[in-house]
Amino acid sequence: MTDENSSDPEFSKEDEKKYARNGLRQYGVYSAIVFQMLATMGLGFWGGNKLNEYFDLPNKLLTVGVGFLAMGLAFYNLLNQLKNVQKNENKK
Repeated sequence: MTDENSSDPEFSKEDEKKYARNGLRQYGVYSAIVFQMLATMGLGFWGGNKLNEYFDLPNKLLTVGVGFLAMGLAFYNLLNQLKNVQKNENKK
């Protein structure tokens, strides 16, 4: 079997531009970034809480510290992904 299906028509440059500028597609890209940020921050605070329980600390220092570290990582990842999205839009 071949990977290419000969019955599929090829897309023209105009069709590719319409696909790239589709509002629903752009909404999906940006919402995926948001959910990834939420997951990173949620896992960070959850992991910090688990570490806090493991070490049996009286304050929530690890929860806050690891949570803020995860927030920083999430925002760094957000900026990189937005830069990539912008670069891809400028190509077209």
